[in-house]
Amino acid sequence: MGRMWQLFVKGINGKSILVDIHQDATVDELIDKISEKNKIPPTTQRVIFAGKQLEYGQGKHLTDYKIQNNSTLFVVLRLRGGSGTSPPPKQLDDDVETTEAPDMISWEDDPSIPRAKMSCGHAITPGSLTTYGESLLSEGKYVFKCPYVSPSGKRCRKEWHYSEVRRIAVLTEDEKKQFETQISDNYLLKGMGIQECPKCRSYCERSNKDKRVVCPFCSASDGVEYHFCWHCLRKWVGGGAEQCGNDDCSGEDPRLKILRDCEKKTIVKVVGCPSIRACLKCGMLIEHEEACKHMTCTTYSQMFCFICLKPAQNGSYQCGSYNSPCKIADVQKTIPGDN
Repeated sequence: MGRMWQLFVKGINGKSILVDIHQDATVDELIDKISEKNKIPPTTQRVIFAGKQLEYGQGKHLTDYKIQNNSTLFVVLRLRGGSGTSPPPKQLDDDVETTEAPDMISWEDDPSIPRAKMSCGHAITPGSLTTYGESLLSEGKYVFKCPYVSPSGKRCRKEWHYSEVRRIAVLTEDEKKQFETQISDNYLLKGMGIQECPKCRSYCERSNKDKRVVCPFCSASDGVEYHFCWHCLRKWVGGGAEQCGNDDCSGEDPRLKILRDCEKKTIVKVVGCPSIRACLKCGMLIEHEEACKHMTCTTYSQMFCFICLKPAQNGSYQCGSYNSPCKIADVQKTIPGDN
């Protein structure tokens, strides 16, 4: 009969809907199911997964987009114009420093279109910055870094604080809400291993390592305890404490799958290093982007080597300088700091 998947679809009315669908289903079948639930025609909504739009009417399958069981997708409405006019272009504040350099993303160099000079010195228009920020957030990121690449191939990657992004992108009230909500969601759900109750969507964290957990909000609302599986995020239907009774439950912390399946890369000439590691102290997932092998977790300032995973001692790294090769540690099989 094949496997059935459960997909989470967000973006309409601030709520999530659940879609049960076969793993071999087409994109058209998924979007039609979503349309049946939200009562919106397929042609007036876009479905996004990991920063990519699912193409309707092209005969593609869910697997073409690397969608898996329990994946989260987002719906974006296609709005028709109400007055026949476009919104006015975003205007930078008078005290924002501008530059004649071209936009680092679109290479727009029209002198009539103002471009802001970011704190790192590179130029961007409010529209490009808004689009870039949205793409990062849709990919699960929660930190904004400059995407500028020099002619020699050197990347800037300087971190921009959200307050700078908010100001230079001239975010509307709706955009601020979207950005701030998704920054928090990405940080909590991907980085810290916090989950959402599958029924009430409240953020939850475990006080111990139990797989079977109880949501206090749902229990109080319904007058009966609501138990769900911490790993597959479905109602607990079994009688024990180890097996939830749901088909296809992996029985593991979802962060372990991220660690296990992440891409391998070369770091300071060491080939085959995992691109994502968990902080040795708090378990926060950290993605390596370029250059130095030395990492500092922003949560507890834990310093460690991304390659060998040895912690710094008294501020000094055990494996040599920032660009010296060392032995690759195995993929982490447990989450540090997970009580």
